[in-house]
Amino acid sequence: MGRFDLGFDYRNFHFIGIGGISMSALAQALFEDGCMVSGSDQSESETLAKLRALGMSVFAHHDGANIPNNCQVVVYNAAVAQDNPEIVEARGRGLKLLDRAGLLGLLMRGYEHAICVAGTHGKTTTTSMLAEIFMNAGCDPTVMNGGFLTSMGGSMRIGADNKYFIVESCEYHNSFLKFDPYVGIILNLELDHKDFFKDERELRASFRAFAEMIPSAGLLVLNRDIPDKHEIIEGLKCQVLEFGREPLGFELLVPGEHNVENARAAVAVARHFGLCEDAIKEALQNFTGANRRFQKIGFCQGAEIVDDYAHHPTEVAATLTAARELEPSRLWVVFQPHTPGRTAEFLQQFAESLTLADKIIVTDIYRPAGRREEEAKVHARDLTALIEQNCTYIADFDKVTAYLKANLQKGDMAITMGAGDVYKIANMLCP
Repeated sequence: MGRFDLGFDYRNFHFIGIGGISMSALAQALFEDGCMVSGSDQSESETLAKLRALGMSVFAHHDGANIPNNCQVVVYNAAVAQDNPEIVEARGRGLKLLDRAGLLGLLMRGYEHAICVAGTHGKTTTTSMLAEIFMNAGCDPTVMNGGFLTSMGGSMRIGADNKYFIVESCEYHNSFLKFDPYVGIILNLELDHKDFFKDERELRASFRAFAEMIPSAGLLVLNRDIPDKHEIIEGLKCQVLEFGREPLGFELLVPGEHNVENARAAVAVARHFGLCEDAIKEALQNFTGANRRFQKIGFCQGAEIVDDYAHHPTEVAATLTAARELEPSRLWVVFQPHTPGRTAEFLQQFAESLTLADKIIVTDIYRPAGRREEEAKVHARDLTALIEQNCTYIADFDKVTAYLKANLQKGDMAITMGAGDVYKIANMLCP
């Protein structure tokens, strides 16, 4: 029997969508725990190559034949359709089917304190901050994050004991309702995944259900600026601790008021567990951010190149406002809209947020592999038409790179922005 107690004796797993950051981390965790692990994804990637190098059997296509004969459990992510050939094969063979959130929930039940970081924005950064604080305080936590953290060498860290499990907790498809939080954090609350939540009432009900899962001995840490927060916290059995505008007493290396808010939430949790104040302060003062969260890539033509994951109008505005605080000569943004549905829904808001930059380049809309949604009749050019001034549509990444190299000047800052593969442009600018 391995280190993880999932409540069943199965040790042979197959992951559908194994190339995702969370799925690959879970696969690696089980593999290192002695399980047999295989997997598949829609296309070849660096992640698949790394998993193969570890010794896993991984395919760059979906086919029922990919599932080994001795497989016992098939794990899939929310983007996998129920008519996926491997899902169909698993059902036909009577294998146990478990979604990613369900597996995470089973994992965290073996820990004394599961710390679940939820909210529309800031989850990855706050999870990363907590990881740095707990590691710096000598707590040896297990961490499952939505972004790469240099100090962990990836998005996952397995601690030596079963005391602390720090996990990014997403509301999409009500995934976090399959978790087992001892401490829950709600950073903010804004309607984002409109392909799942039909309105804000449904969204708030989901977060309320998340809060209700916390046991009476546990803690909910909540941003006091959330509108109508009483709907979330009224009558809860757990302790509720609100954070807001308390001074930190030190400056962060990561810019922006949104990151100060994230830090306040992390500090509140760390203090709840009695961690050393000096360890908390040191960890946050040295925190440089997770991968793709205002990540400084390098310089091109004397201009600083930054990459950021922002793909919602509020996140776009927060990132560009933070960049403005650094006072570049000119602020450029290369924005890649994420999914047709989100682009159509927030078209006007995206236009307003992006005008915080001096120069704007919009690329084609990114369509995640495997995700099915109603095809919205929208094009990236619709966004540039709303912005008009200082905005250019360029589809080809090579042409975007050439355009920037021809126009960037010393003292400028250029941010590649979006949840798709726009980061490739930053890497092309700073090879």
